Amino acid sequence: MDSKSKKLGLVGAIFLIVSSLAGSGIIALPQQLAATGSITLISFILVTIGALFLTLVYVRAGRRFTDPSPTALASYVNPLLGAKSGFFYVYGNLISNVSILIAGLGYLAFFMPALNHPIVLGITVIILIWLFVLLSLRGVGIITKVVSATVTLLLISVIITSTVGWFDFQPALFQQNWNVSGLGTGSAIMSGFAILIFSFVGVESVATNSELIENPQKNVPIATIAGFIIVAIIYILSTTVIEGMFTAKAIEAAPASFALCMEHIFNSKIVGDFVSALMAVACIASFLVWNLSSASAAKTSADKGFLPKAYSYTNKYGINSKGLVINGIIMTIVELMLMMLGSNVEAAFNITVTLSVLLLLFPYFWSGIALIKKDKEEGKKSISNNIIVLCSSIFIITAFVSATLDELWLVITMVMVVIAVYSIVLTKPKTV
Repeated sequence: MDSKSKKLGLVGAIFLIVSSLAGSGIIALPQQLAATGSITLISFILVTIGALFLTLVYVRAGRRFTDPSPTALASYVNPLLGAKSGFFYVYGNLISNVSILIAGLGYLAFFMPALNHPIVLGITVIILIWLFVLLSLRGVGIITKVVSATVTLLLISVIITSTVGWFDFQPALFQQNWNVSGLGTGSAIMSGFAILIFSFVGVESVATNSELIENPQKNVPIATIAGFIIVAIIYILSTTVIEGMFTAKAIEAAPASFALCMEHIFNSKIVGDFVSALMAVACIASFLVWNLSSASAAKTSADKGFLPKAYSYTNKYGINSKGLVINGIIMTIVELMLMMLGSNVEAAFNITVTLSVLLLLFPYFWSGIALIKKDKEEGKKSISNNIIVLCSSIFIITAFVSATLDELWLVITMVMVVIAVYSIVLTKPKTV
């Protein structure tokens, strides 16, 4: 079989971005949004428009750069920005990985309520982190097939909710749930931004994996936009219909929101239990793949001198083993901090998602600037590029504004401490 036959066609490329976006990002959304209310439908529409412009940045960058990854694009703007963005991107994804496990365990709490206790949740997350680190040291093998199968079934459950669920939709209940946060309209709309942006993290996945796509110049732009639109429609329909099926309090009290919906739609607890178990397996198994992806991204940054050399090491199986161990330690520290804060499933997911998004927004912002710089260096005037980057930048800045002061201080502290440590670790003695 030649290399061409192994590459993904248009349909495969679309599924790549759909599965990248519509995994753990969707399953915890209803519970997180319920605290604000169905007014988050407006938030969702605004975030979707902004994320579409961010997606277009990577579509355009994929045509102009050999490596359109966020870190590489930031490096193109300035090597120092590349170094910092490498850190932001890698560690933003690491914190995101912790949230993936938390989301999966939230669905297991459907069977084991003890997982809602911060200590039990924390210990379970740490055990899973190191179990998957050990499993990853020899490669993922059949696990990738398990992930593909479970994510496909997960998507089927979400699609059923977003279609069949409308037969049980009650407009009066949706109106009753409109704004239960006690915040003003503007504040309520802004409050859901970080969680919603997390749903679209990974929009760059097809552009940054163009070597896996057949006829990338044609298929990558189509697949990226088509995949994004499919996911956005599924997201908006499914979360909206749930807000019209149950009270906001009922949704907020149910970590396994889609399992609750499927149980209601089919009037069967067995179906609800099956969906809950399925989504838990899909999330927890996908952690293994995302963890390897994070180690690979760290290796790329380390090869450029942006992260410690240990990340560049690969074992005899071709796995970034030292990087996996370092990442495991960092994720363990993150989870220990959550345990100290006494965070249950809902609070822990909210904290990790917000921190992850705020870190990832840095390299996303510089990716747009790289596109404008490329135009200026080549003497091109592209009004469409300027509009896309402007709208994308406004979207990213708005996301920062939506964060609370405590969240911003936490991110600033984390950035200062880690960059200080790395600047010391990466500094080499001068040779006389």
